[in-house]
Amino acid sequence: MNRRAQVVQSIVITLVVAIASAVLRSAQDPLSAAKDLYASAAYEDALSTLSRIDADAAAPELSRQVDEYRAFCLYALGRTREAESAAETMIRRQPLARLDAADASPRLESMFSDVRKRLLPSLIREQFRAARTAIDQKSYGAAEPRLTHAREMILEAQKLGVKDDGLGDLSDLVDGFLGLIQSASEQRAAAQPVAIVASNTTAQAPPAPQRSSAGAPAAATPSRPVATQTAQAASRPSAAARAADAEPAYTIDDEGVTPPLTIQQRMPAMPPQLQTIARAVHARGLLDIVIDDTGRVVDAKIRQSLNAVFDPLVLRSARDWKYRPAVKDGVAVRFVKTILLLP
Repeated sequence: MNRRAQVVQSIVITLVVAIASAVLRSAQDPLSAAKDLYASAAYEDALSTLSRIDADAAAPELSRQVDEYRAFCLYALGRTREAESAAETMIRRQPLARLDAADASPRLESMFSDVRKRLLPSLIREQFRAARTAIDQKSYGAAEPRLTHAREMILEAQKLGVKDDGLGDLSDLVDGFLGLIQSASEQRAAAQPVAIVASNTTAQAPPAPQRSSAGAPAAATPSRPVATQTAQAASRPSAAARAADAEPAYTIDDEGVTPPLTIQQRMPAMPPQLQTIARAVHARGLLDIVIDDTGRVVDAKIRQSLNAVFDPLVLRSARDWKYRPAVKDGVAVRFVKTILLLP
């Protein structure tokens, strides 16, 4: 074999090895292959390669990169709406994920930023709504990470300059609910030694039933404490609450609603000694008020007690509060406003 034939053969072997390596790499790592195709401006081929990856079943980081490069390719092909849809999928999965700086042009960064700004208010509300449901069910462990994530998204929304009239109130409530969870955790920790002592005591046998003069067991007297009966009676909804439930009322969770603006919301003064005690135990309360379409408070309910003495004062004061009513689609609507109570 002459020199020239050897050179040709060497080149052919090199090409075959390179092609085989590329095919093998593509089979083993479609994402890397798609990135290489994108870098070489083969956008259609990159999309075809990405389509072979099941992003829904993939690990979060792989899923994020698949969505990201799908958006990159579509944007480069001028398919802007599809690119925004791919960006939306990525942001819904991971609202705070950042783009791969190696391939993200300023125009891509701007497109992703616009989509993120549009989605964040609804994503924040979804997290808050789920967290509040968990708190109502006393599932604080499930609520805390959702609230923390909501707070991170609120900070990102503020950084991006998102315009949403409810985000200020949401931010206060997220911090307030996180404080409630912390207080509940501290109270459980303080009560644990008492529970241990109680569990180690010997249980007393129940008293023998009293007998009548005829020798038959006497009729049992009701054993339900009066305090329990009173608490159950207090938990029944008031007439105003039932009326509010009969009509649709919006909350901070609902999109497209401008929350009420405060005209007069003066809190009663807490006695100094009571305030000192409440602060020492990190007490926090929650008050729900129903504001009708004229801005008047038609019902108020303590959801989380700040203090048994102070709560009634707050409820009485709430009757005189005034607001500019909430608005949806240009029409005044009823609104349930949650207020954090602090000593």
